[in-house]
Amino acid sequence: MPTTRSGIEGVTIQGVLLSSFWAVMFFAPCAFAENAYTNHAGNVIAGCPVKLTSTHVTLAERTLPTTNYQLPTTNYQLTTAYPLSIFPESEQRRIAADFGQPRVPAAVKRAISGAEKAMERSRKRAEKGLCTKEESEAFCAKSEAALKSYLDKQVKEGVITPAERKALGR
Repeated sequence: MPTTRSGIEGVTIQGVLLSSFWAVMFFAPCAFAENAYTNHAGNVIAGCPVKLTSTHVTLAERTLPTTNYQLPTTNYQLTTAYPLSIFPESEQRRIAADFGQPRVPAAVKRAISGAEKAMERSRKRAEKGLCTKEESEAFCAKSEAALKSYLDKQVKEGVITPAERKALGR
C-alpha cells in the first residue's frame, strides 16, 4: 500500500479528518462532567455538581427535548437543588469531596486538634525552659507519628477516605 500525505501507509488525510470529526461529534456530549449519587431510597440522581451549601446541593442535569419535532442537537441543562438529607452520610461526604470541601467526622477533627495542641504546649514549655528543645522535638515527633498512625487506621476502617486525609494535609 502506498504511503500517503499523512506519512503513514494506508492512512489518508481525508480519513484522519473524517475520523476526527466523528470522534468530536461522539465525545462532545460526554464533555459534560456528570456524577451519579444514590439517595436513601436507592434512586440514582445524576448531574454535574454546580453549588453546595450546608443543606443543599445543586446539580445540572442533561435533558433531551420533550417534543418529537425538536432535534436533539443541544444538551439542555436543568438545574435542580436537592436537600443533602436525602443522601446517606457516605454520599454526602462524596458530594462534598467532589466540590473540594471534604467533611471530616468530628472525632477525627478532635484527634487532630488535640495532637496539635499538645505539640504546641510542648514547644511553649521548651521556650520557657521547662524542658529542653530536644525533649520537645522528640515529643512532637512521637505525637506526629501517633497521629499519622491514627489517621491510617481511620482510612483503613473506612471512617475517612484517602482524599479526605490528603485534604487534611497529614
